[in-house]
Amino acid sequence: PLLSLVLAITFIQIGNAQEMWGIATSNYAGSNSTLSNPSFLVNSKLYQDINILTSDFFFENNAVNINKEDFRLFKMFGPNGDVPSYGENDYVMDIYDNKDIKFAHISMHLRGPSFMQVRGDMAFAVHTAFRSITDNRGLPYEMVNFGYYGLDYTPQHNINYVDQDIKVASLHWGEIGATYSSVFHKYGLNRYSWGVTAKLLTGVAGGYFDGREVDYIVLNDSTINFNNLDGIVGYSLPIDYATNDVQMKPLFKGWGVSIDLGFSYTRTKHGHQNKRYQELCQQSYPDYLYKIGVSVIDFGGIFFGRNARKHNYDNVSGLWEEIDTLNFNNLDQIARMVSERFYGDPDASLVDNKISLYTPAALSAQFDYQVIPNWYVNTTVILPIVLGPNSIQRPSQIVIVPRYESRIFEFSMPISLYEMRYPRIGLAARVGFLTLGTDKLGGYLPFSDFTGMDFYFSIKFNFPKGYCGRHGRNAGCQNLEYGIKRDK
Repeated sequence: PLLSLVLAITFIQIGNAQEMWGIATSNYAGSNSTLSNPSFLVNSKLYQDINILTSDFFFENNAVNINKEDFRLFKMFGPNGDVPSYGENDYVMDIYDNKDIKFAHISMHLRGPSFMQVRGDMAFAVHTAFRSITDNRGLPYEMVNFGYYGLDYTPQHNINYVDQDIKVASLHWGEIGATYSSVFHKYGLNRYSWGVTAKLLTGVAGGYFDGREVDYIVLNDSTINFNNLDGIVGYSLPIDYATNDVQMKPLFKGWGVSIDLGFSYTRTKHGHQNKRYQELCQQSYPDYLYKIGVSVIDFGGIFFGRNARKHNYDNVSGLWEEIDTLNFNNLDQIARMVSERFYGDPDASLVDNKISLYTPAALSAQFDYQVIPNWYVNTTVILPIVLGPNSIQRPSQIVIVPRYESRIFEFSMPISLYEMRYPRIGLAARVGFLTLGTDKLGGYLPFSDFTGMDFYFSIKFNFPKGYCGRHGRNAGCQNLEYGIKRDK
């Protein structure tokens, strides 16, 4: 049952940004620039923006796939629903026949109404968001096979498997954040900035499994011999554990906080403009040759004190026969039955009625270089910070983003190395208030096996520095001081 629970948590959701590189690296990102480094806010080409909705959906794994010969995106989502099928159970996805350690990462990021404004050498922003992340790593190949084929998969019977460091974590939360950014020092062509985002987190649901060691043998399709089980399961879900009925009251099962903290150095082209401005739109934009940034993002966690359970299996063992005939009516029954099997007491495994999960913290470094006017190349590295076994681990990445940007139009092609191993090419474009993009263009093309996808969009209104209206009293701010040619 414990094995089935882990596999269920892992694969039921496959069927939740990663970083939205085509949005976050732009000088027109505005409030969305805080996704990578909050200090970039004050160096924006915008004096103000209003974000209506920014969204990202991301999925990647190395366990299951749709073969490239069978992948036809428009047919699959067309009126006939022409989807492939694999195996005796007609699964939509095939399984990789190798012994690699498996991972699966699913995320959804909805950034709702948000606002930012720059006032000289300081800037502030507020944002709202809902985020959902499930991260599974260290998954043994044979567990994935048992989950796909069932316990009657005879090639793996009577083999002693010893697996360690299995991590499964899922977190779903809302957040309200406030950002402050300012230039704390400038001289000559040099400009130093810092920024911080403080976020209040509201936990809707969460859970994790920390499998320190699972030593077992599947003897046949109905018997598992657990030589040793050492792990912790914690969860807080919006259901009644005694009936499995959906329980949305209260909606928030936990509360927490997190922060983003960033610093940046900008090498400007022409120094600084200290000219006073009467209107926000008259602010000057210090064009730069390059800028360097470093930041810590999503450093924090959520404490779940409602509807939470924490079960500890401390180096227990046992022979479980007729496991295929067990029937479960609710989650409490499963937990009590597992505890009875290993401890001889249905309540012994329950050690706490509260849990905590850490948000996907990371250390990020950025370098952005302007090759020629309006043409840039950005390089960003993201390294996860794991605060504990109950952490949502962010995938490590290195990305190079060449881009062209202007007030009306922007185009970029992110080239990334996901988990420092899997190369990907993306594409993003902005026209006015609308941005569409993907960091994995191959997820839509039949050139390789389909293992995941990424799609993001943004609807927001930008107010660039130096544009105060063509006929108003501030029309004269459109000049070379802002890097903008005067209208003929």
